[in-house]
Amino acid sequence: MKYLIILAIFLVFSSQVYAKERLPSNCAHLSEVSKASFVLFNKKEFMQLGECLAIAALKNQKKLDLVRSCNEVDEDRRNFLGILSLSKLESILLGQCMGTINYIYEHYNKERVSNYRYRSSNRIVYRCNKGVKAVDILRNIKTEEIGREDIRELLCDEVYY
Repeated sequence: MKYLIILAIFLVFSSQVYAKERLPSNCAHLSEVSKASFVLFNKKEFMQLGECLAIAALKNQKKLDLVRSCNEVDEDRRNFLGILSLSKLESILLGQCMGTINYIYEHYNKERVSNYRYRSSNRIVYRCNKGVKAVDILRNIKTEEIGREDIRELLCDEVYY
């Protein structure tokens, strides 16, 4: 009986490791992932999948429903069980919100503003919000779907350096 329990635990952990190896590093391989593969994923991998989907959507100028996604981040923040209480869909939505924020921050923060409104635009850069403040900003938008430029306008300020 003792060896059977140890074997079962070993199989559970090895299937999680195997699932992580099959997680696509970019979204180009998502069409190859079957529903059977999703059975082995844990919630962290679903969050990474959500981040990947959000980044791919932003790169391709697609619009995202960030109010719904970022509401999951807020619920997770207030829930004392944290990631253990998330469903697979909630994990993907949480990943989409965090992936969007991280993408905008990494892509635009401290970048020069190329804007014709300003005479000396080489001295103006974006300063972007990240973390809880960014989540709260995205939770309070009025539109259901929003694109990359609008997200940048919400999360980033134009400042002189």
